[in-house]
Amino acid sequence: MFFAIMLAMLMALVCRKLDSKDLPRAVSCVICVFILLIFFLGMLGIMVVQITSFIGDMPRLEEQSNQLLSSIHTYIERRFNIPTAQQIAFLQRETQNRGKMLRASLTNMLATSIQLLIRLVIMLVLTFLMLFHKEKYYAFFLKFTNGNTQQEKEEVLNRIGKVSQHYLVGRAISILTLFVLYTIALKVIGIKNALLLAAVAALVNIIPYLGPILAAVFPFLVALVTEQTAQPAIWVLVSFMLFQAFDNYYVTPYFLEGEVSLSSIATIVSMICGGFVWGVAGMILFIPMFSIVKIIFDQIPGYSIMDI
Repeated sequence: MFFAIMLAMLMALVCRKLDSKDLPRAVSCVICVFILLIFFLGMLGIMVVQITSFIGDMPRLEEQSNQLLSSIHTYIERRFNIPTAQQIAFLQRETQNRGKMLRASLTNMLATSIQLLIRLVIMLVLTFLMLFHKEKYYAFFLKFTNGNTQQEKEEVLNRIGKVSQHYLVGRAISILTLFVLYTIALKVIGIKNALLLAAVAALVNIIPYLGPILAAVFPFLVALVTEQTAQPAIWVLVSFMLFQAFDNYYVTPYFLEGEVSLSSIATIVSMICGGFVWGVAGMILFIPMFSIVKIIFDQIPGYSIMDI
């Protein structure tokens, strides 16, 4: 529901421009939803193709992983005097338990994927309905907006709409920029399945503060396992750190334009609350939602929270 609200705010400008071309409202809304659908399907297509390629490389990855494990066994035996046979026996017991957990995880992942697809369809339907009746919703919320004049009330609602638009557009541009930079870096370093690794890393970056750390972990481990030396993995970390700094200090501030005007502690609190309520989705949504709440309270005498 809240994702649909945010997407409807994002696509409202596009819908208005289509309406100005004398297109029927239903056609304008269908085009907006179709644009969103193409975006989501494009992301899904990239992920499916790269995952298929990744699965095809599994035998080679398994062989190189065994070589790395053998080196680790040898080091542990020399350093801690633990026989290799004892290490392997321990790993086999753990692997059996992990295998059961993995099968259960795969089953849950399949069920989650089906639920996600259903929710995506519902979200797009809700977005269509909100765009189709956007004037009614605008007039409804205008009645409850605090302000002395009609112009002041409209200004508050326009600020709320801009928060959602700038946040989603800014995040989308940030993810796209990081995806391109990560892909180039992984291709130059010579890491296989660069598109998949770059897509996962770029998407994870949408999680504030934790995202940049998690983004580099999986590509680093893959590079460490698939390459003969540790040098490519180190280059992956260095390049990811440089690109993340570029995004934090230039791309994100430039495109967000200060619309999501929350302090660091307010951002962290909103992220934690969102994680408790809605998981990863809440960590993404609660930041613009807190900013919208801040705009609303700032318009009420005695309830201004300008300092958070």
